[in-house]
Amino acid sequence: MSEPDNLALVLLREMRADMNARFDAIENRLDAMDRRLDVMHRNGEKALRGFIGHRAMVERTMASFEDDISSLKRRVEQLETAQA
Repeated sequence: MSEPDNLALVLLREMRADMNARFDAIENRLDAMDRRLDVMHRNGEKALRGFIGHRAMVERTMASFEDDISSLKRRVEQLETAQA
């Protein structure tokens, strides 16, 4: 007759297997979160670059409008002085 299994060792092996399975699941979730964060980071960088580009376009447009308005003011002043 063989010796009976040590119940404590059997339970410890089952607990270790269960813990390893849980750690594997946690590791998989962390890997998935890392991938999602990488995607979010890349998208955030793209959005920031787009915002900076749009801001530069708006600043150039505003400068152009200011130049146009200054030119129109000078023309109005010239017309007013010519009429006076």
